[in-house]
Amino acid sequence: MIHATQTIRLVTTKEASRMDGLMSSAVEQLIPVALALNHGIRVTRTGPGNYTVETAADVACGHTVYEHQNA
Repeated sequence: MIHATQTIRLVTTKEASRMDGLMSSAVEQLIPVALALNHGIRVTRTGPGNYTVETAADVACGHTVYEHQNA
């Protein structure tokens, strides 16, 4: 049984060619956790080449939302 309320992965790279693979991997890792928690997944761009990928109770289960955090 999973007791966590949120699971976070940080994705950082300066190589644009690697970003897609890193993001896909982070999301794929969180899918089973999000489903177990009945959460969705939020991807937030926090800066150039920096993203946070997390389970989110306020995102519908089975959905992924993408956001851009303003500095």
